Amino acid sequence: MSLAGVYVHIPFCRSKCPYCDFYSIVGDKKIQQEYVDAVLKNINNSKKYKDADTLYFGGGTPILLDSDLLRQIVNAVKIKFNLSGEITLEANPCITTKDKLKELYKAGFNRISFGMQSANQDELDYLGRNHVNQDIINAVTWSKEAGFKNISIDVMLGTPKQTKSSIKKTLDFLIALDIQHISAYMLKIEKGTKFDCDDIRNIVPDEDEISDIYLFVCDYLSQNGFMQYEISNFSKKGYESKHNLKYWKYDDYYAFGASAHGFVNGVRYSYPRDIKQYIQTSGENYIVEDYDKSDAEEYLMLRLRLSEGLNLKELSCKYNVDINELLKVSDKFIKYGLMQKNDDNISLNPKGFLLSNYIISEFMLYIS
Repeated sequence: MSLAGVYVHIPFCRSKCPYCDFYSIVGDKKIQQEYVDAVLKNINNSKKYKDADTLYFGGGTPILLDSDLLRQIVNAVKIKFNLSGEITLEANPCITTKDKLKELYKAGFNRISFGMQSANQDELDYLGRNHVNQDIINAVTWSKEAGFKNISIDVMLGTPKQTKSSIKKTLDFLIALDIQHISAYMLKIEKGTKFDCDDIRNIVPDEDEISDIYLFVCDYLSQNGFMQYEISNFSKKGYESKHNLKYWKYDDYYAFGASAHGFVNGVRYSYPRDIKQYIQTSGENYIVEDYDKSDAEEYLMLRLRLSEGLNLKELSCKYNVDINELLKVSDKFIKYGLMQKNDDNISLNPKGFLLSNYIISEFMLYIS
């Protein structure tokens, strides 16, 4: 039986990026302390089904919290869920310091993920990012000096004015840093964000350009030692995000914090996007979510995000699914050069990932 993951949402940011739809606020030291107290109470009062081997702090900008507050949460999770394993913190490079990284490593963090998005200043300006490339270099250097051996950096694809040439500059910059993991996410213009306007839509790459950029990224990273293991994630061997793999492999993960989402013992739940309500209730106001997909549908959808793909016999055994029609669907996409089949395993290739929503919807037609 696989162990669970634990996700903690830290909703504090210095400012809101124009493309971001994640729940975040600007909070002073007082509300940060009140929030951590509520998270600790939520953890201590939660019902435990199994031990955990990953802990992930997302946001927001988790590194904004004092090191001692972060340490308190780590210790509470270790005690409650017998945690040992991968402990990740998301960080903004321009507010990262050498001393803070040393404190975080001593507190138990062993993986850090920096939001860079681009190595091109004009793209960073559009994205509202305040760092420069030297901030990234410093953050990575200091992380290594502190003891971190597992460093990830986020980049964004399809941003305003991005070209294949500019993304190559970003990738060359990252490769030279000798890091272990790269997440390359497609920009999605979310409703209600500052990017939700025609001025931005008119300057982002079109669909064909984005496809070319994505395929170039997949190929170029592969040539430089980064294995693609999920639609948007690439790592050196053995450095896949163990926590995020739990989402895609349909494993359990506990969640704590305003707007956090969890999946435990077959039940999906979430907390409202309201920090005051979360503090007042210490997380007792979580919502059990109704989900419009069956377990078999969700299992298929999530597993096909992974480069390793889906084992059809395993799907059939788990959910009593007739795989004959699924084989016909996979044969069609194999013929189109979008999938491959190895014994009972089917998986998408990079071209298939670009059409994954459509391909998965075709498979869904034959799962009840």
